[in-house]
Amino acid sequence: MTPAIELVALTKRFGTVTAVNDVSLTVHVGEVMGYLGPNGAGKTTTIRCLLGFVFATSGSISIFGKDALKNREQLLGEVGYLPGEFEMWPNLTGGEVLDYLGSLHPRPPSRRRELCSLFEMSEKELDRQVRFYSRGMKQKIGLIQAFQHDPLLVVLDEPTAGLDPVMKERFVDLLLTQRDRGGTALLSSHILSEVELSTDRVAIIRRGSLIKMGPTDELTGEKVRHCELELRQRAPLGLNRVPGVSNVMVKGNRYKFDVAGDMGPMLRWIAPANPVDFISEPVSLSEAFFEIFEEDQP
Repeated sequence: MTPAIELVALTKRFGTVTAVNDVSLTVHVGEVMGYLGPNGAGKTTTIRCLLGFVFATSGSISIFGKDALKNREQLLGEVGYLPGEFEMWPNLTGGEVLDYLGSLHPRPPSRRRELCSLFEMSEKELDRQVRFYSRGMKQKIGLIQAFQHDPLLVVLDEPTAGLDPVMKERFVDLLLTQRDRGGTALLSSHILSEVELSTDRVAIIRRGSLIKMGPTDELTGEKVRHCELELRQRAPLGLNRVPGVSNVMVKGNRYKFDVAGDMGPMLRWIAPANPVDFISEPVSLSEAFFEIFEEDQP
């Protein structure tokens, strides 16, 4: 199947500064891709090159199999976009902003009512001038305008900035719905927990270069788990001898350790000790993220 986005050896220089260096990235149709990196890594520059707001120094960019520069106007008709710094006209109401931005797009704003309900933007709030909006309300308008025309592809730069926890959860649901409907998303974010919940794959960029890419569950160590065990009374378990077990710490009758790979040998080992409590959690994306950065240090 033709990919939704394909970057090949993308490079962007500003004078002597290389903002994006030889980045090759494919986002498949029906996929949510996370694009991660610290401030100044090149995430926003990549997105601006993708959408034609700045011209790449070298490399190629295609959207749905078509050259993104030669077919820019046509392709942007299939795209919803939320920039990292979403600004609005302060004297317009929220509804007027949505009306105006919707009028610029070739696709009708067919999902506007649904999205306003999802993000709890009532008609009363839409009738207020945006200069009276909180940061979170402005971000809701940004998300609604990005999705209101039911785009095939959404490109989102820090989409949950200013949102409260409930709205962040609804945003994750919206992304998953986008994927389930056959849509595609490229998500640049610093909120790793949201990326972990909503993405199929993750690409990590540092100093303009792609340093890691793969399925989210693999980067988060799907087969490495943090475990905690409580016994009725202290007993010498000898967990260090169990295949895959590491980092064992003992405090009284409680044990903390990591398990890589098959959990079966460890579970059979501890069963005769009659555990009263056992917790197993996967490695989080934030842990994997910082481990990757440590590995990348020169």
